[in-house]
Amino acid sequence: MEKHADKTETASIREGKQDGVDKAYEFAKQHAVGPLGDDDNKRILRKIDRNLLPLMIITYTLNFMDKNALSYSANFGLITDNHLVGNQYSWASGSIFYLAYMVSQPVVARLIVHFPIGRFVAIATMLWGAVLMTTAASRSFASLMTIRAILGCLESCINPSFIVISSQWWTREEQPLRISYWYLGNSIGQVCGGLLGYGIAHITNHTVPNWAWFFLIFGAITIFYGGFLFYYLPDSPLNARWLSEHDRALAIERVRSNRTGVENHVWKWSQFKECMLDVQCWILVATFFLDDIPAGGVGSFGSIVVKGFGYSALYSTLLLVPLGVIQAICILFGGFMTRRFKNIRTWLIAGCQIPALIGAVLLYTLPRENQRGLLGSYYVVQTHGIVGTLTMSLVSSNFAGYTKKATASSMMYVAYCVGQVAAPQLFIPSEAPAYKTAFLAAFICFALCILFSIALRFYLIWENKRRDSLNLAEGELHGSDNEFLDLTDKQQKDVFRYVL
Repeated sequence: MEKHADKTETASIREGKQDGVDKAYEFAKQHAVGPLGDDDNKRILRKIDRNLLPLMIITYTLNFMDKNALSYSANFGLITDNHLVGNQYSWASGSIFYLAYMVSQPVVARLIVHFPIGRFVAIATMLWGAVLMTTAASRSFASLMTIRAILGCLESCINPSFIVISSQWWTREEQPLRISYWYLGNSIGQVCGGLLGYGIAHITNHTVPNWAWFFLIFGAITIFYGGFLFYYLPDSPLNARWLSEHDRALAIERVRSNRTGVENHVWKWSQFKECMLDVQCWILVATFFLDDIPAGGVGSFGSIVVKGFGYSALYSTLLLVPLGVIQAICILFGGFMTRRFKNIRTWLIAGCQIPALIGAVLLYTLPRENQRGLLGSYYVVQTHGIVGTLTMSLVSSNFAGYTKKATASSMMYVAYCVGQVAAPQLFIPSEAPAYKTAFLAAFICFALCILFSIALRFYLIWENKRRDSLNLAEGELHGSDNEFLDLTDKQQKDVFRYVL
């Protein structure tokens, strides 16, 4: 019955009922370039990597630096000038930002479907840069909270959009490494933010406080870059200005085997409901949430924690740089391992939690006099940064249907936001500088992440075997020429297999 319903829907589309069919469907029919040769495939991939990846990396770098500008400026008078007391910094730095981020996700999912995704990303980038600059004028808790809330709404557009963009341009085998590349923006932002912060801290101007320069400089760079993005970032392979008409058709053909679609501007409630009932989606959401509680602490309290180890305010800003380097090494390691070995993503998610868990235990147990040991343990915790790229690559690869993928991406970032909202609240002011509760929570989260990733692996293995059994009983495949009909992974049981 289940398979018969899927075949009926596919047949009805082929017979002419093409409302809501992926835009790539007609484009592919008109051009009919056929399977790509190895030379053409490599040539198109090089063009995509050369033109698209740098845009995504820079955007993600600015996204990270801008949302964490508050952390960089915290040790240079922002708290005093804004009259923050008690846990007000915790609320302004992370909680309100990610609450706004979370509330925006349902709206973002709809906007991604309804509007050209390239223009959507570019406009959001310019707007958040402008809002960031207004932080320099804040002199109260209320104004800081308002600015951070608006900033959270605007920055929330990037992550779900990038998951969709990754599935538009790269095959399922290529996606983990490419997602690792653009996710490196976090690491690059950590390094650049630390170095820029160190330089900005030396600016002496009696009319503008030191901390305000972080927001003025970072925001101006983002606005300028957003304007360039509006011109150069395509909405899909169908309108990439750096590809010829023939090469656009080849770029579409490259991702035919993904069976996850390219571009569709019709919101489908059936796909939304399917996503909400998908077990895989909820396991990924739980994993992402657990990983982001420790990550949220680093984002909001990084410089404060390092300063608490006994370093000066200026030097603690500089000591944040290695965090980005360690994270970059781990992300690249994960990306290259997924290219080298098939179906290794869930094992990598579980494995990277082990050193992070050890680091969290050491931060909880080491005496405060062991300055180098604490700093080293804090660095080791950053190995968990690989989880974000791998969970996002699983969403990009395993969720078919444009509305379903947009919904799953947004659900992931709702979980991300909940983790980021909770994280600053675990840094209890009365526990400073040790913050025992925060590092105990990190230890628990890493342990649970291991369990969830292993559970996901065995669930996907079971589901793939179940589909193989159904095919064996059916005796035939029905998956030809329906790659761009905007069908979900559950509507393609005969041909769609999940990556692990």
